[in-house]
Amino acid sequence: MTETLPTPQKTPIIIVTGFLGAGKTTFLRELLPLLKDEPRRPYVILNDFLNAEIDSATLRQVADEVHAISGACVCCDSSEALNNALHQVPENIPCNVIIEANGTTDPYPLIELVMLLPRHHERFGPVIHLNVINEKRWQKRLLPWDKALERAQAATASHIITNRRLEASLRQQLRVRSELAQINPHAQRIESAQEFALILRSLSTIQQPNLDTANPIGHSHHHVATRVELPPMREETLIRWLKSFPPEVLRIKGAVHLIDDAEYESCFFQRTDDETERPYLSKGKLPKETPPCAVFIGGKLNAAAIEASLQPFLASSSKSSHLGISQQFLPRLRPKSEMKQNNTQS
Repeated sequence: MTETLPTPQKTPIIIVTGFLGAGKTTFLRELLPLLKDEPRRPYVILNDFLNAEIDSATLRQVADEVHAISGACVCCDSSEALNNALHQVPENIPCNVIIEANGTTDPYPLIELVMLLPRHHERFGPVIHLNVINEKRWQKRLLPWDKALERAQAATASHIITNRRLEASLRQQLRVRSELAQINPHAQRIESAQEFALILRSLSTIQQPNLDTANPIGHSHHHVATRVELPPMREETLIRWLKSFPPEVLRIKGAVHLIDDAEYESCFFQRTDDETERPYLSKGKLPKETPPCAVFIGGKLNAAAIEASLQPFLASSSKSSHLGISQQFLPRLRPKSEMKQNNTQS
């Protein structure tokens, strides 16, 4: 008698997008522990500029399988690296593949890559696209194509979660809801990681993203990234240095050894383009494979000037007024009054 083997189930793919600083990794830190004991274990692929190991190190504290792709967007220049990463997903272990794309990823080619290629279509599905949105910063980017990219990420999402709601004005909150309703009225609004974890248990009912391939967004890699190695420093020095950069530096993320904390050896940090926010610090132990460094994302960055800018802060523990470095690594920096005026108009 011939034994009939069950038809193998496809492996679901969850794509997590969101503009730089939207809170994608923070959301995953909340979501992954909720999935750890599920029949399908989380298998995370994380893409980030230059050094994805920084975020990967923090996620490995809450998930067993975290794989980093350092470099450009997985939607284009790093697409082959993503293909290779998907080939490495084990076929004999049930899992949910979670892809955290970097902040400037165009969702159209990324979703097409995992949905339309025959070798992926036969093995993976359904594809879920969760878009993470910072309500306070929604559509307040300096460059018009950043705003278009942020809208495109929301337009292709099957699910949307927003954060920083209480930090946004009532007018901004109403704007977010109104514009999201126009951009993507079919996306399911998610309120928490707990709610999304419940949704992942019923993947067969998920509607696939609707790709408007007739009108794709033009994807421009105007953002560049540079990496700076960091010596041990005091926490106060790190914060003052991070706060000295103008908003044209869209994000600074990294890890550093601390020399003035008896309880913690090091910390992970992030600073966004919101000047009113204090840099985010998460103290802990720095894994051996994660070098102390800072990764900068912005336009026309001067790596040498950024590296030199740290020296005055290291040389003195007093509060320094040395903030003139911005003109050195951003030669076309506009006055803050003009930038604030433009943000108000947007």
